[in-house]
Amino acid sequence: MRWLLCASAVLLSSGAWADAPRVATDIAPVHALVSIVMDGVGSPDLTIPPGATPHSYAMRPSEARALAGADLVVWVGPALTPWLNEPIETLAGGAVHLTLQDSAGTEVLENRSGVAFEAHEHAHDAHDMDGHDDHADHDDHADHAAD
Repeated sequence: MRWLLCASAVLLSSGAWADAPRVATDIAPVHALVSIVMDGVGSPDLTIPPGATPHSYAMRPSEARALAGADLVVWVGPALTPWLNEPIETLAGGAVHLTLQDSAGTEVLENRSGVAFEAHEHAHDAHDMDGHDDHADHDDHADHAAD
């Protein structure tokens, strides 16, 4: 959320740009968020089209031009698009770079029970059936509809 407020301040500050700022984003979800922030001001360019793999995408010349003409580049960071780091530095060296994920990596959050999401297993097909033999209390089973 902090980056969204920073981006809003940069994009909407009256003295920063006389016209709408030229903004380039890396992937579609970031593009959608920046589009919301820029609503009524302008629209960002998307560097990696939907459906393309962000890990090894090769930019088209039009996408490289959009990056080169950007005043602001908003991207996830080198963890998702490592190949984009060099083009951002060379093509958009004079632009403000807003990296959404720091180089420290992804933080694993815990769910409400204190279990890390990565370690939590869902066993929906093999759930415990102990104590579930008595169906007399279940009115919603189709085979008991004749009662």
